[in-house]
Amino acid sequence: MAWVTVMLTTAVAIAAGGATEPATRPVDDVAVDVESTPIATIEPDVIYGRVDALALTYDLLKPTAEPNGAAVIFMVSGGWNSRWFDPRMALAPEVGGISLVRDLLVDGYHVVILRHGSAPRYKVPDAVDHVQQAIRHLRTEAEATGIDPERIGSFGLSAGGHLSLMLATQGGSDAPRTLRRERIGDEAVRADRAPIAAAVAWFPPVELGGLVGPSDAFPALDFDPALAERVSPLRHVDDGDAPVLLMHGTRDRLVPIAASEAMKAAYDDAGLDAEYHVFEGAGHGFQGEDARRSSELAKAWFDRWLLADADGDDAPDAD
Repeated sequence: MAWVTVMLTTAVAIAAGGATEPATRPVDDVAVDVESTPIATIEPDVIYGRVDALALTYDLLKPTAEPNGAAVIFMVSGGWNSRWFDPRMALAPEVGGISLVRDLLVDGYHVVILRHGSAPRYKVPDAVDHVQQAIRHLRTEAEATGIDPERIGSFGLSAGGHLSLMLATQGGSDAPRTLRRERIGDEAVRADRAPIAAAVAWFPPVELGGLVGPSDAFPALDFDPALAERVSPLRHVDDGDAPVLLMHGTRDRLVPIAASEAMKAAYDDAGLDAEYHVFEGAGHGFQGEDARRSSELAKAWFDRWLLADADGDDAPDAD
């Protein structure tokens, strides 16, 4: 039998990046029998670009259930480090209490495990460039993979949430020319809509101004401060951006809860769709009931915006 031993920390050490608060939950050993859980087939190491002669890749998980045409990106990033792990890990019933990937696959979503260039070699602006390149590749290959390019979502924790929000706020005045040209003649979708249709962000940094500079803990932040605005999703909220779900704990010592509050306020001011859920007593990494509830909220959010019409009207409530 094909067995994979999965060493799990809080959501794979905050999305396989290792950025956690000083106190983390103990590591659990979970054995996953891949042959007895055929919820997806895996196309590993799809090259979406190259940088410095190095390949940038994602793993494409294809549901064995009837595909629904939608896809969700799992943004693998913690502290803007994007570590490789065996994609069969994603077939585990849950990771750190979060069952989102499995729940999506069972319901017919494609799931994309996306990795970017990591610190210290690559900084936050590089990571943003990489994930924007990845979404262009996913949209270009959508017909071949059976994915609707207008029904792609993204989620991540911490830095992964930041990068997901960077894609969500790439609408309106920030919509790339290539994206606008791609939609010429498509009257069903406004040309300047963001390249993704929904995002979910657990405890994300949203404003990097004031954080940029030399850092032993987060070397990805050591870049030209003049670039901070370009890579701060809070600065890019305008008409055309994708709906976002924000989740944050009141005891987060790494990314203050004010970050999600500010992002929700910016969306409200712009008249955009956003939900914000506060988790009392939770830190930078949810556990137990908080993890389970956040996973359910995320799944409902993607169902609402990726399986319904463009206004999210024909979908279940997020509670």
